[in-house]
Amino acid sequence: MGDLKSAKTMGGIGAILTLIPGVAIVGFVLKILAVKNISEVTKREEIFTKYLWAAILAILASIVAMWSFWGSMFRGGAYGYSMMSFGMATTGVLLAAVLMIVGVWFMKQSYDMISEETGVDLFHTTALLYLVGAILMIVMIGMLLILIAAILEIVAFFSLPDELSKPSEEPAPI
Repeated sequence: MGDLKSAKTMGGIGAILTLIPGVAIVGFVLKILAVKNISEVTKREEIFTKYLWAAILAILASIVAMWSFWGSMFRGGAYGYSMMSFGMATTGVLLAAVLMIVGVWFMKQSYDMISEETGVDLFHTTALLYLVGAILMIVMIGMLLILIAAILEIVAFFSLPDELSKPSEEPAPI
């Protein structure tokens, strides 16, 4: 079983690494492990389950986006894009966007539960910014919101307490 101190360290470092090309995958895995630790400490398995769904959908969205991009590039031929390759790319991008938005919705649910269990409200704010950013990705302002959310995610993980406060045991009124 993990503890919040290691989740704080893994999550914070993982969130930093996800911003660095080339090592982002290491950060991605560290964040998954941190959320697993948090779910074990809080004894709420659904925190990890929802985050795992978010990770799976993010990977699928990336694969679909790359597939549609490369597929349309190679089908375009020497004379540029054909209507079929344009349609294929558009369909792929829309499918990737839907997968990403659904994945971010699962992440939001997970981060909201973490916020509720640990008292770190910044997880809720981060999740909301990720969700709005994913939706607004179509108009490109979403990238800025996602960058801000990624920075807040670093702060949120490092703001985790080292251990959960235990409820005070007051005697029952007579």
